[in-house]
Amino acid sequence: MLISLIVQLFVNINTFNIKVNAAEINSKLDDIYISEYNYNEDMKSKVEPYIKSKLESGYIDGDKDVKLYYEKYNIENAKANIVISHGYTESLEKYHELIYYFLKEGYNVFGIEHRGHGRSGTLGIADKTQVNVEKFDQYVTDFKKFMDEVVMPNNQGKKVLLFAHSMGGTIGTKFIEDYPDYFDAAVLSAPMLEVNTGNIPKFLADFIVEFEVAIGNGGNYVLGKKAYTPEYKENKIGTSSLNRYKYSHDIVANNKELQRGGASYNWTKEAFDTTKEIIKPENASKVEIPILLFQADNDTYVKAEGQNKFASSAKNCEIEKIENSRHEIYLEKDEIQKPYLDELLDFYDKV
Repeated sequence: MLISLIVQLFVNINTFNIKVNAAEINSKLDDIYISEYNYNEDMKSKVEPYIKSKLESGYIDGDKDVKLYYEKYNIENAKANIVISHGYTESLEKYHELIYYFLKEGYNVFGIEHRGHGRSGTLGIADKTQVNVEKFDQYVTDFKKFMDEVVMPNNQGKKVLLFAHSMGGTIGTKFIEDYPDYFDAAVLSAPMLEVNTGNIPKFLADFIVEFEVAIGNGGNYVLGKKAYTPEYKENKIGTSSLNRYKYSHDIVANNKELQRGGASYNWTKEAFDTTKEIIKPENASKVEIPILLFQADNDTYVKAEGQNKFASSAKNCEIEKIENSRHEIYLEKDEIQKPYLDELLDFYDKV
């Protein structure tokens, strides 16, 4: 019984370890690649001007009249469309390097800043930088409206592909379970399919969060979390590339609209409840499109167990484990990021 359960759990999972020297990598992006070693200068002189020339932005009305900021980047003769679903506390500003590669590789790009993030308003109760949400399903409802009003009318009749990171992976996964006809394929990059509760056992974390919400403290910060502060936190970051970290950090530090701190108990309860639901076999098995799920070897933010459970039930999900990577694989150091991007783009090209 135990052996058959283990086999079933890993039937759809292929694990690949990437460990190479950056100097030895031949990448399809070599001609346009932005190395971390000249990062600030290249981002400001090459990436930012180029993507700004393709940018159109605006707002749509989300659930309960929250104004949702979106961006679209259209190019001539695009081969497909990529939709970005960003992670917890993030904004689309953090994805400029990735957007640059997608555009240069021939894709239109669309992105939304989820409610309570970036330029899509503040929903914090303790203060304006707190991450809070009434119901996690509101993220999904917003995302559907964005797809219906912005992406689908502008997709040029080409395939629509998802790129979803962390919390954006939770939203994206729930979306493709509930609405299977929008996307042709998806990349889930370190998706939040089970939250890492650190030294606190999951059952105890569940109890604490449920209790705090029940007694009316849902708007308080989760224990140990606080409002946004601008100092560098090099020992608590999601990438091992300090140059990439500092670039995105400085953008946020100089723009109050983008600044987000810790989560409320209510957000955490909603995240716990939603991740439990979407990895259940009866829900994950609804997903039939090709999925490439990147799993970060040194991820301290989300747990691999939830990702493995989802992949074992989804119809066509392959896991690629990235050795030595932290949570933000898309912003990792060159020797990790380059092969990751090649695998990602190869996957999209074959859809």
